[in-house]
Amino acid sequence: MIEFKKLTKSYDSKTKVVDQLDLVIKDGELVVLIGESGCGKTTTMKMINRLIEPTSGEILIDGKNVLTMNPIELRRNIGYVIQKVGLMPHMTVGDNIELVPYLKKWDKAERRKRSAELLEMVGLDPDIYLDRYPNELSGGQQQRIGVARALAVNPDVILMDEPFSAVDPLTREQLQEELIRLQGEVRKTIVFVTHDMDEAIKLGDRIAVMKDGKIIQYGTPEEILKNPVNEFVEYFVGKDRLWKSPELLMARDIMNKRPAGVLAERTPAYALELMRERDTEFLVVVDAPADRSRRMLGVITPRELKGKGTAENNRMKNLMRTNHPTVMDNTNMVEVLALMKSSQVRHVPVIGNEDGYFKGIITYASIVNIITDVITDFNPDDREEENA
Repeated sequence: MIEFKKLTKSYDSKTKVVDQLDLVIKDGELVVLIGESGCGKTTTMKMINRLIEPTSGEILIDGKNVLTMNPIELRRNIGYVIQKVGLMPHMTVGDNIELVPYLKKWDKAERRKRSAELLEMVGLDPDIYLDRYPNELSGGQQQRIGVARALAVNPDVILMDEPFSAVDPLTREQLQEELIRLQGEVRKTIVFVTHDMDEAIKLGDRIAVMKDGKIIQYGTPEEILKNPVNEFVEYFVGKDRLWKSPELLMARDIMNKRPAGVLAERTPAYALELMRERDTEFLVVVDAPADRSRRMLGVITPRELKGKGTAENNRMKNLMRTNHPTVMDNTNMVEVLALMKSSQVRHVPVIGNEDGYFKGIITYASIVNIITDVITDFNPDDREEENA
């Protein structure tokens, strides 16, 4: 875990590049620092391995203050990947990867085994690349070597300073995917600096939006996209960006929270009247009234009610269908749309992931509503008021 306590960096008495910053980064998280140029994000990251010394405050890694450590040893135990890679041009790929293990006096055979393992991990064949030189590699391959070098001594913490910004867009996307795959395997604590919000959303477990040396908002990509704390964050994120990232929209965000539900003991005549009043052809059969937590038992459409309106002994529990597709409230919109298409349904009930209760219904109309909200001015509270 990395913890900043009142961390401050100033170069004169008037200007604070980083201002009283408090932040906790949990073990295994990839946290992105993002903001406009000069906001203090790179300075903040470089204070972790003391490439820049803080003016005041503390930086703790697993409870140990880095300011009490030997800075050389500190840096050798923290992986570091920079924009221009920084490979030694006169050294082979293998020797570049093995540099820190060499400085830490690893055995030669152990170093060579580790560099071969890491090349395979970043998707490069060691038989082909181990003895090549950096100028024989593409920019994307050099960045992969940079990542491999950062992992050489298996550090718990890795710092990445805009590592993919100098490569072309296609290579950048490939490197991002590779980092996601690697992080899934090794689960390092990574501090990643970027100025690209698309990259931050794609990679980050959490994002710290910075301005004038302060953290304006810290949260998951979903939290920041849906609930920006002020106009600066909203402007920086972009009002339409949430729609560009539909995988971050969950069923709970796009469902109608006041759906038509009917109790299991109700008659067909009551169900038909309710459909007329609510202007719907789809009812969810539930076990409790709307003012209580309730579970979904099945669904009713006009097809199940046809010819049953005068039969007093018929009840919803006898007529309902119990095999209609449902989704959990944390299912993302991409998966919801795929389910609606594959199942050829226009209504999908939403069930609480944690409590199993019926939460709402997704329809094409509710999806259109969310698109409208996102494109104009996304505000979940406003949408709830409209549905009320």
